[in-house]
Amino acid sequence: MNDKILFMIIDDQVKYLTDSDMDHREWYTSLGLNPNNYENIVRGFVIDEKIIFFKGMNFIYDNEVITMAKRHAPGIRLYLNNDYAVYCGIQANSLGGKWEPILRLHDSELTGMIQPVEAPKKEYVETGPVIEFKNNYNDPQFIKRAIIVTIIVLILSLITNIINIRRSTNLSFLDLLFTIGIVGLLVMTILGYKQKKETVKITGMIAAGLLIFTIDLDNIVLGIFYFVFSIDQNYILKLVEMIKKLIKGKKS
Repeated sequence: MNDKILFMIIDDQVKYLTDSDMDHREWYTSLGLNPNNYENIVRGFVIDEKIIFFKGMNFIYDNEVITMAKRHAPGIRLYLNNDYAVYCGIQANSLGGKWEPILRLHDSELTGMIQPVEAPKKEYVETGPVIEFKNNYNDPQFIKRAIIVTIIVLILSLITNIINIRRSTNLSFLDLLFTIGIVGLLVMTILGYKQKKETVKITGMIAAGLLIFTIDLDNIVLGIFYFVFSIDQNYILKLVEMIKKLIKGKKS
């Protein structure tokens, strides 16, 4: 039986041996497996366009061999890229004579399912927006209050930046660019509130961010204040209420 491919089923997995002079036992031993279990291993040949399963030194077949053949023959066919006939057991007619397979399994008996390997599906968890705006940007009362607050922030930022420019002996182009950007964004935000545009969320938050990144304490405080107000005005309203109570408490 020359030009054959050897295979063995180890732990319900098919292993192949090609282009080797080793027989099944030599191959099994080279894998470092338990030699006492060799006779129980289902193994086989691919030869003469036949896939033949068997076990034991006499190449016999039993229910286990038939079960393994039905289960693994489709996978071996896929490995070979050929729909070779599937058999169980080998009968040697005479010493030196041709060896013939015994039991033919028909395609309808093969139970092994060959399915394409699918890439693992990624699970996407809906986390919602990164920043959750609590303000009702369609509320006329909020819009009126937001316009007033934005104008105050604009005026205070202008005063702060003008003072910083006068004090600075080495005004950089970046400082000037930050000032122009803050003023422009706050003006856009005021106009956006008046026109009831959704973009006020973006322009307001960017303006607050630029104020914080000026690395000037007054601007940082102003930027944090406007950032918090843009997300949820209630924090600011509560703070104002607390200040009012403190003032009343001191007067009394």
